[in-house]
Amino acid sequence: MKIEKMTREDLVEVTHLAGQLGYPNSVEEVTQRFNEIMNDPNYALFVAKTDRVLGYIQINHEPKTLLIGPRADIAALIVDENSRSQGVGKALVAKAEEWARENGVPLVRVRSNTKREAAHRFYQREGYTLAKTSHIFTKQLK
Repeated sequence: MKIEKMTREDLVEVTHLAGQLGYPNSVEEVTQRFNEIMNDPNYALFVAKTDRVLGYIQINHEPKTLLIGPRADIAALIVDENSRSQGVGKALVAKAEEWARENGVPLVRVRSNTKREAAHRFYQREGYTLAKTSHIFTKQLK
């Protein structure tokens, strides 16, 4: 398995993986977003690959606010359901943490849906601690 920067050639498989986790998108939607962020230094996208994409991670450099200093957020970590518990997620998180260190970011944060108990155990095994539980509210603007 290799960890590499995500490319356009990976997007069909990445879109399929996102659907496995409950984030259905079209390849066109994912491609459009990829094109918008792929060269922005505040975003990093990595894939775990053999002859196919086994998983991917997106990490974002978030700016400081009045209440918290700069941090990196793992915006997505998805491992193919047939490749879980095989070190794929661990390797992707290690790559994201390496990217954060290289970019001078002292804190990595991840949000995980309350129902994803296996993911919570995974992050705890990787040294992450539960900092708080919160709700996310959204409003679609017209």
